[in-house]
Amino acid sequence: MRRKAIKLILGGTALLAAGGCGFQLRGAHAIPYRSIYLSAPKDSLAARDLAKALRSQGIALPDSAKEADAVLKLLEEKRSRSILSLSGGGRVREYRLNYTLGYSVTDKEGREIYPAATIQSSRDFTYDDNQYLAKAAEESFLYRDLQDEAVQRILRRLARPN
Repeated sequence: MRRKAIKLILGGTALLAAGGCGFQLRGAHAIPYRSIYLSAPKDSLAARDLAKALRSQGIALPDSAKEADAVLKLLEEKRSRSILSLSGGGRVREYRLNYTLGYSVTDKEGREIYPAATIQSSRDFTYDDNQYLAKAAEESFLYRDLQDEAVQRILRRLARPN
């Protein structure tokens, strides 16, 4: 019983300290547009995730730019990897995964709301030929994480007034 009381007091103290320093959970982004036309290549995974996130916030995604309050254009989506280090035998030990997503936002008349910008992010990971399947799955997961991060950055940008 005494342990429960101590845990409760410590937990309450931690909550008060977090609240007192201005800590706040990241909530949904309040995007000021009721409808956004999403212009992107058909095979864009980031476009699919952006559409899903926008719909979840109640933002309509019309079929033409003239029907929308804003037009979000995905300009480029690129994945690449580079070698960071090699073993003494010349085998790859580490890779750096790079993800680039370019975008711009205009109104329905084509006037620039947010100029073209590029989000670039990267992750480093170790590699081992003996664990090919596991490392391929890890690489796929890391690219997905980079893509999710880029989508969230675009959503935060849309929520900020210009």
